[in-house]
Amino acid sequence: MRKFSVSILVVVFLLSVFFTQAFSANQTVVSREQYSLTDYQKLSGKRITKFGEAPQLAELVKQGKIPPVEQRIPKNPAVVIPIEQVGQYGGIWNRFCIKSGDGFYGPINYDPIVRWSKDASSIEPNIAESWKISTDRRTLILLLRKGIRWSDGQPFTADDVMFWYQDILLNKELTPTLPNWLTIGGELVKFRKVNDYTIELKSKDPYIFLLQELAISGRYIFAPKHYLKQFHPKYVPSAVLEDIVKKEGYNNWYQLFGVKSDYTLNPELPTIFSWKIKTPSWGKTAVLERNPYYWKIDTSGNQLPYIDEIRVHYVGNWQIAAIKLMAGEAEMHDMGIELTDYPTYMENRDKGNYKLLLYPFITVTHPALLLNQTCKDPILRSIFRDVRFRQAVSLAVNRNEINEIVFLGLCNIAQATVPSFSPLYEEEFAKAYIEYDPKEANRLLDGMGLKWDQNHKYRLRPDGKTLEITIETRQPLEWIKVGEMLPAYLEKIGIKVALQVREAAFYQMRIDANEHEAVLQGFPTHPLLIGDSNAWVLRSVNGWAPEWALWTRSMGKYGEEPPDDLKRILDLYETYKKTGDINLGKEIMRIHSKNLWIINMGGAGFPLRVVAKNNFRNLPPTKDCLTGWDYGLLGYRHPEQYFIKNP
Repeated sequence: MRKFSVSILVVVFLLSVFFTQAFSANQTVVSREQYSLTDYQKLSGKRITKFGEAPQLAELVKQGKIPPVEQRIPKNPAVVIPIEQVGQYGGIWNRFCIKSGDGFYGPINYDPIVRWSKDASSIEPNIAESWKISTDRRTLILLLRKGIRWSDGQPFTADDVMFWYQDILLNKELTPTLPNWLTIGGELVKFRKVNDYTIELKSKDPYIFLLQELAISGRYIFAPKHYLKQFHPKYVPSAVLEDIVKKEGYNNWYQLFGVKSDYTLNPELPTIFSWKIKTPSWGKTAVLERNPYYWKIDTSGNQLPYIDEIRVHYVGNWQIAAIKLMAGEAEMHDMGIELTDYPTYMENRDKGNYKLLLYPFITVTHPALLLNQTCKDPILRSIFRDVRFRQAVSLAVNRNEINEIVFLGLCNIAQATVPSFSPLYEEEFAKAYIEYDPKEANRLLDGMGLKWDQNHKYRLRPDGKTLEITIETRQPLEWIKVGEMLPAYLEKIGIKVALQVREAAFYQMRIDANEHEAVLQGFPTHPLLIGDSNAWVLRSVNGWAPEWALWTRSMGKYGEEPPDDLKRILDLYETYKKTGDINLGKEIMRIHSKNLWIINMGGAGFPLRVVAKNNFRNLPPTKDCLTGWDYGLLGYRHPEQYFIKNP
């Protein structure tokens, strides 16, 4: 079967990471998908003097409910270069989710302070129109785009960034644990307001990847101060706030604040995204509507987005969604499409009037088996911590068979590590104990002293009980299918397996509470170990060592102290963030490879599947589009310029 390969100019990426001191627009128009108006006009020779807007907004202007479009956008708005053509206004974009709030922001709205380029190889301006980085890499100055407005018409300024920093991030009730990506040398990056449109970020030590971290999907270092301060004790007398909390039905102010500041739950919350919540999901259909103050235009001066409304339908599971997708009930959908259904999707293309697109997708593993190193059962914990056991489990699995049956042969057979185009990649990491060798697996378990029972069916634990592991997983369906294949493999080496499929929220609760023995969990990682990759967990949501994770996050106050190899990774990662030394990143991957804490069971580098109606336009070509969760799936390719073409 054919394989998906991803080609990226890593050298270009690294140059942008290490040596860019300030942004300047010195490229041609076609090389990027977004420019500031002044740069676009200079590079294209085309002047935009008139601005268009959606008919619904034009009607609101006539009624005096909103100001004219020229007053709703910045003097120097962002200009998005349409991928195919200038679009047309109108239409409803239907898509699906299996849990409330899933698939809203990221896949739909991606507007951090700065953004990734179309091939995820460099950083481009966004809310920050430009920036400056000091030569010692300790200071980053962001110059915000003047004239951006929140969806309620209020100005977006440096105060909104400082409110997020001072009143949300530094408030221990709202943020008990500081994010690792915003700390360096054990200290938080400090924010300072220079003026209404300039913010200074200063770190104790050099921070090579700070700008790139700010471009990761979900890194929103701002919040609407004018709205949210009415729910914050710093700005509201305690008695008044207590009354509001009780009236809203909460026990404390930070619960109320959490809901009021959630874009997926609160329709009143102002946003700077292209669409805003009109009707929250709550297990039904969420509705998003156009933001009348969105600050981007197309090359003809039309305010974006083109599409009027997005509806995200709750379906409970992806099997129901598949039926609806094949019936043509979604304009575009990019989550939970199972590869084994690929032939059926292809057969129903004409009937559903859609196309099925396969995009290169950054995925470390889909899924991995994570044996809980801090498992509450002391016998299993001891067994799991023996690297020979993890090696044996890895060797017992026939990944080629899994790839053909579950992934139609479209995945790469590799151990959990960075993708092959990463500068941190080494073939030895990808091939560590990846071959199918049950004989060697049995030899390793024999060496551990794990004896067989009298029927030679299962091995016995040191306490004489049958060696049995409960593996928990959840949707997507491919994880479940891989899980269903594991018992046959592991029983050949004497390990009894029970598979438990959990609802997503309950699954995560059990992991957080350290209640599980093992989980199947898929996850991606960034080529340079930034974003949610977090070098020591490889974005595995703590599934392989929750107590070690707790110890790390609490700086040793809680949880269990991890082994030396893991502490070594943490130290390496801190130095890596300061220096960008590729050799340090490789050493992190080498330690992971040696320990096999994360064991790839399924595929790596499998494609993102996208179903799109034939009249859903301006989707990026599959040949030049890298996708990944750090970029919001296709979110960073400007969904605001997607449009539904009328016949």
